Amino acid sequence: MAEALRRSLLVLLVAGGTALWTVPGLAQEEEQEEGEPSVLLIMDSSGSMRADDGTGRPKIDAAKEALVTLVDEIPEGSQVGLRVYGHRVPNTDMPRGCRDTELIVPVGPLDRRDMKARIATYEATGFTPIGLSLARGAEDLPPEGPRTIILVSDGIDTCAPPDPCDVARRLARRDIDLRIEAVGFQVDARARRQLR
Repeated sequence: MAEALRRSLLVLLVAGGTALWTVPGLAQEEEQEEGEPSVLLIMDSSGSMRADDGTGRPKIDAAKEALVTLVDEIPEGSQVGLRVYGHRVPNTDMPRGCRDTELIVPVGPLDRRDMKARIATYEATGFTPIGLSLARGAEDLPPEGPRTIILVSDGIDTCAPPDPCDVARRLARRDIDLRIEAVGFQVDARARRQLR
């Protein structure tokens, strides 16, 4: 499943014209992995995703298209979930907006039609609580087995603390079976550094 997931991520990259970064030290070699692999997709639905993706359409539409393509490519029987942030609270209410992260589809057997329908419903709205979403995302996954978080975002956390780099370092120290893949959409230099 891990190799198939990597191929699926390449499809996501091609579909979205994006860059991918893996947080170092968050996963063992594939031969050492045991247990049922699970994947959590984290989708950025913050206000900045309304910006042009470079082709004349909003980044949120490109992200949705890329995620739908990824869902089509994920192997049958995979355990997959979806968390979305920045989708409920407008970017005029920072205290509430910085807590706006929600598990939409709990990690479980992939229902492609339902997952794609859920992805399609979100619009770019609020703030960017990446650190909080990563921390909650790690809790969304099962406690054992190889786990992957795929973060699809265009930018920098606007809500720290918690700082997403601190969260990733804490997860790396605590859990060697967790891999975080960050997929950046039209990111600037500062956001690229954070996502990397």
